[in-house]
Amino acid sequence: MGFFEKLRRKKQASEQSTGPPARLSAPAPNTAVVLFFDKPCVEIEELQTVISKAYGADAISQVDSSRPSVTHLMLRIDGIEAVCSYMPFPLPKEEGDLSALLSYNHFLSEEEQLAVVNHKSFCMIAEIGGGKTLAGKRGVCLMLTKLCGCLLQVDGAVGVYVPHAHLLLGKTMYLHYAEMTEQEAGEPDDFPSMLWVLVYQTRAEDGASTVETCGLEQFGFLELVFYEPKEEWAESFEKLYIMSTLQITEKEVYKNMDTISFTQGALSIFKQSGKKLTVIGGI
Repeated sequence: MGFFEKLRRKKQASEQSTGPPARLSAPAPNTAVVLFFDKPCVEIEELQTVISKAYGADAISQVDSSRPSVTHLMLRIDGIEAVCSYMPFPLPKEEGDLSALLSYNHFLSEEEQLAVVNHKSFCMIAEIGGGKTLAGKRGVCLMLTKLCGCLLQVDGAVGVYVPHAHLLLGKTMYLHYAEMTEQEAGEPDDFPSMLWVLVYQTRAEDGASTVETCGLEQFGFLELVFYEPKEEWAESFEKLYIMSTLQITEKEVYKNMDTISFTQGALSIFKQSGKKLTVIGGI
């Protein structure tokens, strides 16, 4: 039995096993990411050059530089319209407290952490309205993943921030997974969850240790929680990323009172509280 199969829930005998599982809610239709630069002035021509090289000159439909504080590149990539807005100043703290987020994000080197926190300018890359369905949301995220990977080639680019997931990613890791996504394009089980969902260690209200996701709500799912896991944190992280992928790719939906077995003879149960779905026991 493959690892993916082990993370499928145990269905009740009365459940039908054919057809796609029921969705919990609709995904959030709007999707955005932030790309950081360690220099205060990136020439717009640099952005245009890498985008045109990757997608053709027709990918840039308009350049709006009518305001000195922001320049908008209107894009059409893979049939999806998006806007890349460059701003020659740091991301306002109310839009993301990057120093505080570092305690939850561990996929940046020390050098990348300093570069991201001390960035000098940024691009906001956004798509509006294309994520109304799960398939649409996946398509938008995959397009933005490739576009971010492209723009990280610009001199001075240092990292990426995914606001809805409070996720910070260094350039090295992002490019690695963006390249893997490009190579595995079209694979039914493939989605770069590590670039869209944060998995982090924290504590429950009762003080118990937990490992949780942040970002699944954007796809229409409850956030997953491992309550007092006994295994190494890296194993919990791997399981939660795979479980996230199974849901985002519509292979599975975990629900309240479902059970799952990660190892033979050890049964876990899902319990819902608010917007979280906690896995208790057997982990």
